[in-house]
Amino acid sequence: MIRIASLYGMTVKPCAEGDELSEYGADCGGCMRISDYEKAIGKRLDAPKKKGARAECSCYLTCDIGAYNTCKNLCKYCYANAEPEIVLSQSRLHDPKSPFLIWNYSDGDKIHDVPQKSWVNGQMELSFV
Repeated sequence: MIRIASLYGMTVKPCAEGDELSEYGADCGGCMRISDYEKAIGKRLDAPKKKGARAECSCYLTCDIGAYNTCKNLCKYCYANAEPEIVLSQSRLHDPKSPFLIWNYSDGDKIHDVPQKSWVNGQMELSFV
């Protein structure tokens, strides 16, 4: 998989697997680091120091944003889907008017406001090539 990915300009980033695959070319430093976010948005970030949710996780942010058995991409290697049939039946519950990614409010749901603060460093940078 690592060899094939490299042929297409991609890098395999194993999730919480230790660094055993690094000698074969895998990037075992976490699949989402601050540098990945900076590259994606083209800006430097002043992010606070943070530890992942699990000891094995090297990612900066560790938070699932969805629900298990709901992603219709059905990737064969994905831990979040048990059976395609379950995913398809769950997807029928989607309410396009809901603020949630899937379903809608249910009795007993708890919704928490999470404060948001920009980490974008507004300092201009000069690049000398």
